[in-house]
Amino acid sequence: MSKRIGIVLSGGAVRGFAHIGVLMALEEKGIIPQYVSGTSAGSIIGAFYCAGYTPSQLFEIAEEINFLAHIRPNIVPKKSLFKIVNLDKTLKKYIKQTNIEDLPKPFFVGISNLSDGVPEYWDKGDITTALLCSSSLPFFFEPVCVNGKLYVDGGLMNNLPVEPLIDKCDYIIGVEVNPLWKEKNLNNIVSISLRSFYLAIRSNIEVRKRYCNVFIQPPSLSKIGLFELWKWKEAVKIGYEFVKNITFDV
Repeated sequence: MSKRIGIVLSGGAVRGFAHIGVLMALEEKGIIPQYVSGTSAGSIIGAFYCAGYTPSQLFEIAEEINFLAHIRPNIVPKKSLFKIVNLDKTLKKYIKQTNIEDLPKPFFVGISNLSDGVPEYWDKGDITTALLCSSSLPFFFEPVCVNGKLYVDGGLMNNLPVEPLIDKCDYIIGVEVNPLWKEKNLNNIVSISLRSFYLAIRSNIEVRKRYCNVFIQPPSLSKIGLFELWKWKEAVKIGYEFVKNITFDV
């Protein structure tokens, strides 16, 4: 019997596009994950992949979507600096399934329950709601309210949501797109907030990567800022080039 392969896709804003390159390289090696768990940017890539799109098609879709068009500044920023608009419509345009459990591949979305202070892993329910919850980076985007509780970016409590795959897969590939770098420009509230968030999620990654048979974290991604959207193709290339040189013992 062939091994049940799972892949975990971390958050990382623009660096999350590296997941497309990783999937491309894996496909070339004949490695097709059957189970996917993701959070934040990784949850969006994972959802498209589990919906049946190939890595090459994911690249084409990324070229079509104007991500900046979905971000608006909050005039009165009570809960966040920005708000996400109409992203649900874009997601529904490409992902025809409504619920997570309807996807062709088993998929788990890592989300932080801000109200209860616990991480959650959704494998059922509305796909777009789950993705919006998982991608709502605190301070920058508003929390999402579901059944009276507030949810935010899954990376806050677990940026490598391997837990759902541990008892389901024989071989787990962990992909984390936030290598450590030295930050010199900590001179405003945005840079300080981003750096603080990054350091917080780094600690929860170290605990979980031990559950992965292979842990992938391309060092070159450190040169791409979290919100430098114009560098998304560079992130894809970095992910691809890094993984194509790895030998997998699947």
